[in-house]
Amino acid sequence: MAIDKAIKFVKRATSESDFRKACYKAPSKESLMQEIGFTDVEFDDAVNMQLVKCQTYEQAEVYQQIRMWFLSL
Repeated sequence: MAIDKAIKFVKRATSESDFRKACYKAPSKESLMQEIGFTDVEFDDAVNMQLVKCQTYEQAEVYQQIRMWFLSL
């Protein structure tokens, strides 16, 4: 499922700076999403699912930063 791909993407983006840098090399955000296999809505759902699991403000802040990073691509 595409939501699973989005969740894996979010988790990987939170922990791997090299992965985030590689995402900047994509020609556009749309081409990156086509390559990885999910949409903006699925990405937002994935971030929201991770936010629900957070037990501290600091954990939630990491996912909010990933959301802002993805929007800036």
